[in-house]
Amino acid sequence: MLPLAGRITEAMQLRFLHIHAYELSHTWGMDGRLLDNAVVWLLEDGAIELSDGGPVARAVAGDVLFLAPGTRLTCRARTASLRIVSLNFEAAFAGRWPVSLRFPLRLAGDTEPLAAVLRGMLADDAAPDGPGKPLLLQAGLLRLLGLMAAGAAAARDELPDAGRLDARVREAIAQLERRPGAFPAAAELAEAANASESHLRKLFLRETGMPPLQYAHRLKASLAMRRLAGSDERVSDIAYSLGYEDPNYFARMFKKCSGMTPQEYRRKHRDWMSGEVDPS
Repeated sequence: MLPLAGRITEAMQLRFLHIHAYELSHTWGMDGRLLDNAVVWLLEDGAIELSDGGPVARAVAGDVLFLAPGTRLTCRARTASLRIVSLNFEAAFAGRWPVSLRFPLRLAGDTEPLAAVLRGMLADDAAPDGPGKPLLLQAGLLRLLGLMAAGAAAARDELPDAGRLDARVREAIAQLERRPGAFPAAAELAEAANASESHLRKLFLRETGMPPLQYAHRLKASLAMRRLAGSDERVSDIAYSLGYEDPNYFARMFKKCSGMTPQEYRRKHRDWMSGEVDPS
C-alpha cells in the first residue's frame, strides 16, 4: 500500500496549463478573484501585497507564491514595476486541496531551486513545438511540486505541521486500509482513533478536506483504478470486492471521484495496449 502522500498524489489529476512572464506596472491589482486552477508565482522583480482570505502578506523579489484552486485572491503592486512568472496548472481533487499538500501562501527560505525549475519551464515553453515539449513541461510541474512537498521551502508560520496528519486520522485511515472490502461504521473508526464520531469528522475535514465516508470512497476508487487498468475483472466483481452491494452505486461513486465511469476509465488507460483510439 502506498504511503498517504502517494495515495493523495495518485488520486489527483495534475496537468500543466500554461506559464508566462508578465511585466506589470504600479496600477496592477485584483480584488477577490476566484482561482479555478492552481497557480505558482515567482516574483522576479518588485513587491506586492496579497491575501487569500487571511492576513495580508507582502512578497518581494525572489519569493515564490502558491495559490491553491478555490483561492479568492486580492493583491496590489507596491512598486513602480513588477515581473512575475506565473505557472497555471490543473489539480483535480475531490473536496478541498488536502492539508498534507497544502503549501504555504509565501514560500520562504531558499527558493532558488524552485525558481530554477520555473525559469527552466519558461525556457521550455518558449522552445519550438515538438513531441517532447508537453512532456518537458509536465515533468517540470511534477519536479516543482516534488521540491515544494519535500520541504525545499519553509512552511508558513500560520500552518504549523501542515504536512503531517493528525495521529487519530492516520489510525482511522489505517483501519480503512486494513478492510478494503468493507465500510467500517463511524463508531468503529472513532473507537480505533480514540475520538468521538463528531470530533473525528472534524479532524478528517481539517486534515483531508473531506469527511471519513467520502475519504473511504476515494480510497476504494484508487484501488479500483489499478484493477480496471491492469485486469479484465468485471466491474461488478470489483465493486463487490470493495464492499459495494450495488455495482451501479459503485459506478456513481467512482465517477464522482475520478470524473469517469469505470468503463471509460478502463478504455482510457488500456486502449494504448489494444491499439484502439480513445475518442475523447
